[in-house]
Amino acid sequence: MTTSEKLTALRQQMLEYQLDAYVIPSTDPHQSEYPAPRWAAREWISGFTGSAGTVVVTLHEAKLWTDSRYFLQAEEELKDTGIQLMKLKTAHTPEYADWLCDHLLSGQTVGVDGRVFSARAAQSLEKKLTKAELQLKTDHDLIGLVWSDRPGLPNRPVSEHLADYSGEKWEDRLGQLTDWMTGEGLDYFLVSALDELAWLLNLRGTDIDFNPLMVGYFVAGRRGDHAVFAEQGAALASWADRLENLQRLPYRDTEGYLRRLNARDADIGFDPATTSVWLSTAAGGVAACGIASPIPKWKARKNDTALDHLREVMVHDAVALLRLRRWLDEQLPAGVTEYEVGDKLASFRAAYPNYVSESFNPIVGYRGNGAIVHYHASPKRAARIEADGILLLDSGGQYHNGTTDITRTFALGTPTAEQRLHFTLVLQGHIDLATARFPTGTSGVQLDALARRPLWQHELNYGHGTGHGVGFFLNVHEGPAGISPNPRSPAAQYPLEAGMVLSNEPGYYREGEYGIRTENLVVVRASERRNWLYFETITLFPIDRRLIDTDLLTRAQLEWVNDYHRMVCERVSPRLEGAERAWLEEACRVL
Repeated sequence: MTTSEKLTALRQQMLEYQLDAYVIPSTDPHQSEYPAPRWAAREWISGFTGSAGTVVVTLHEAKLWTDSRYFLQAEEELKDTGIQLMKLKTAHTPEYADWLCDHLLSGQTVGVDGRVFSARAAQSLEKKLTKAELQLKTDHDLIGLVWSDRPGLPNRPVSEHLADYSGEKWEDRLGQLTDWMTGEGLDYFLVSALDELAWLLNLRGTDIDFNPLMVGYFVAGRRGDHAVFAEQGAALASWADRLENLQRLPYRDTEGYLRRLNARDADIGFDPATTSVWLSTAAGGVAACGIASPIPKWKARKNDTALDHLREVMVHDAVALLRLRRWLDEQLPAGVTEYEVGDKLASFRAAYPNYVSESFNPIVGYRGNGAIVHYHASPKRAARIEADGILLLDSGGQYHNGTTDITRTFALGTPTAEQRLHFTLVLQGHIDLATARFPTGTSGVQLDALARRPLWQHELNYGHGTGHGVGFFLNVHEGPAGISPNPRSPAAQYPLEAGMVLSNEPGYYREGEYGIRTENLVVVRASERRNWLYFETITLFPIDRRLIDTDLLTRAQLEWVNDYHRMVCERVSPRLEGAERAWLEEACRVL
């Protein structure tokens, strides 16, 4: 089916169910950032492959809302589809809910699939629609009616993540949750978010590419009467047999199980931010049972065992990237594509025994493609890389002993003065954030300007956040904290705490010419002085010295670069020999 045919089929169903508009989010029943193929409804209907966006279809119009990371990509992918791009957070572009309120008539009805729409999102949308005298219906999965070859429920293999890596037994984590439930007066608690499920039970799956997650639900019982809902029955058996009174039930039984508990007047807690409207209704509704899950804040604070493993995996990740960089130089005369670079880097990472997969689709952007913030090169459309210009490489790996995310910008020829200026301004912001010290209670929105100040001095900026949380052999994007200028973002408002791992990744993008970003992962550490925190940089790979204009750096910034390179060389060089070691020593030479 073409996009036009899909829209026509959807509109026929809208007429059948008397809906005047239909909203298609990017989410799955667990509010995952990257859904399994079964729930890629927004991508299916529109052809837009970015990770964030919302499609709204009326009987006469179709629009896609997405943010600045995807503007260039969306313009390309939406050509000739009949779907109009709506650029979020730009002048004169309303949020989709406001647009609905302005363009529908009093008494008309908006539909969403309550199985993938969170209880909180539905509550917020209904509040706005009601003010405009519009109605919201959440009980129609129209995509399911028109997507004839829709993938089935995922049921790939599951394995236990050993406490030797995580530093905690799942039994202890489950006990922590039931203790919390006792304090909150809950008989049961529904764990809906997939990364929370994985962390709580020390289970890792393969249901979603790049994310080591199992699609399922877990209902914790305060008295030990737990239940897990997933399609991986056989794969779960060896783990589940160790937990007394655990029921293993099919994924589709979750709603009925919650309704039965609710009929017995059990107090069932669930997080409305990650629980679908469908299941929240079965559990008793947001007003009665909605409560923020405590798991994200527990999960975000990595223990010393996990952090030691992560520091170790950074060494192996650096070796892989070093080998990729040397290989790239060798291949340039003969020619190589963006896609081949990403594929080769994965093979270098895979040489490490603890490697599982990449942590996201690598972003290999040559020249103007580097300005597309979340660019992904396909085998057929990847640009050919030459010994000239700038290459932006953003990648990461999933290992049993940690998750990595690193961006480096490489000069493949002689950089221009403008390129060196922009690169150095980005680097200055990176350093200013990396060296920040801040009191307990500080949130990311308060720190974000440190990374932007050098660019702002030249009236330049970038459209994405500066940092996101990173999981431990879990999602590469993790809450609850982040670093962003958006004062309305819950992640940006969340206070940073010791043990959190975040990215530090300012950038600058010249449309059609090049993209620049420097990204390291940092650990929030407690200072010797009480109630103060600082960042420890743990990523280990040199910054391209050819792109640095040292005349712009302050003495402290220059010292940071040299100290960082000294640390990289000390940590990584013992794993190298011969030409590889010589390459690293040269790349880390004192400025």
